[in-house]
Amino acid sequence: MSAKPFLLFSIVILSSVTSSCHGDYQPHYQQYNNISCLDWKQAPELLSGNCTKFKYGTLRCFGNWKNLQSVNDQKNRGRLEDIIFCGWPERVFNPVVDLQTFPRIKSLTIEYSRMAHISDFPEMFYLQVINISWTNLSHIGQRTFKKVHPLRIVDLRWNKLIQLDAPLLLPRTFEHLYLSGNPWNCTRNLKWLLTPEKANYVADREMLSCADRKYKDRNVMMVMHYKVTLKNACQSHEDLMNCTCSMHHIIPKTHMPLYTVNCSHLGFYRLPAFLPANTTMFYANNNKISDISPLRNNIHYRYVVDVHLDNNRIESIDVLEGGYWLEHFRLLSLINNKMRKIPVYALDNAMEDNANANLLLLSMNPWHCSCKFAMRFREFLIKYGEITRDSWNITCKYIQNGEEKKSKLMALTREDICKPKDESKIHVLDWVNGLLATSILLILGKLGYDYYYYKNYGRVPWIVMKLP
Repeated sequence: MSAKPFLLFSIVILSSVTSSCHGDYQPHYQQYNNISCLDWKQAPELLSGNCTKFKYGTLRCFGNWKNLQSVNDQKNRGRLEDIIFCGWPERVFNPVVDLQTFPRIKSLTIEYSRMAHISDFPEMFYLQVINISWTNLSHIGQRTFKKVHPLRIVDLRWNKLIQLDAPLLLPRTFEHLYLSGNPWNCTRNLKWLLTPEKANYVADREMLSCADRKYKDRNVMMVMHYKVTLKNACQSHEDLMNCTCSMHHIIPKTHMPLYTVNCSHLGFYRLPAFLPANTTMFYANNNKISDISPLRNNIHYRYVVDVHLDNNRIESIDVLEGGYWLEHFRLLSLINNKMRKIPVYALDNAMEDNANANLLLLSMNPWHCSCKFAMRFREFLIKYGEITRDSWNITCKYIQNGEEKKSKLMALTREDICKPKDESKIHVLDWVNGLLATSILLILGKLGYDYYYYKNYGRVPWIVMKLP
């Protein structure tokens, strides 16, 4: 939204709100479109930093107020009701100091400024409208406006505010607070916006937008609603009371939230029986879990695509064979468990049908490798090398010549694991192949011999003569 349409919109909003209450103050400059900060950098007063006083009680300053004393003498001081600062030159605005010569103002406007901080207002008994917009203001204290007793409207749109962890403390007469256009960080605590008694005065709360990387361009109220819903769901089931539940993503088009549940380091002996709807990532590392059948049998895990179960007591994943989850998972981490073997062919078939599979981690398990299992497992790891990214860290125990040995599976060959060291280097099949080759040579030699005698002497082989 450009500056001009926004300011006109602000004026219309403020006018409609202030005029709704009989007797409430309406700033004079709202009646005159030429008294604003639009295009203030092109104004001739900017070069000298002049302040201009208008006859209807408005003072407008450009950049600074070098001539403030001349336009605000003792005679005129009590007549000023509206103060407009365009391009406030300082990084800090201190109302105690900067407003001491304007004790009776009823409206204050600061726009298009590099101001980043504002101090708490002192006790004021006339100020009803505060507009601080298009500045670098990044923080508002909870008590900043508490002592401005007749305050009704505060407009803080289009600044650099990223958080407001608690509602502002405001006087009883207060009516409307505007906060849109700020780069709100929705990873912070803005849940108070959902509480009517705390946030009803935020007139544009449905228009607030997130600017942090995680929830960029999402509606603040929607994000906070999902966070509260998740918190209530996790607290409602005893299995998750000590787990951490968080929202890690909101799908752009459908606005569906995706949740993460972390139950690591809690001494669990089993997987939780319940997970909130839309949970897609689950962590239960460093527990004592041995049974993973809920991944196949529990509906709450059906769409949990990332499962981290490192440092547990899992001995087998056979129960997942042929199930929906194994054919749709995205990440499965089983580092440092108790697995000795896995159903390689079943896992291979599942991976063939699973277009989502991205990471399968199996290292630091006590794999026991027979010749057959080791070769199949190794072929599987090679085939899915982009997914089994820790394959070179997988070690394997095997028996050779009656002695147990341990080696990296990917470095083993068939000769290493399928044959004892003292076995003859010439395999039985090699003897058979040699015998067959010798027989072929003898047959070819006899054929050549018979052909020679037939050609020169007309004598046919003896076996031919015996044929009927």
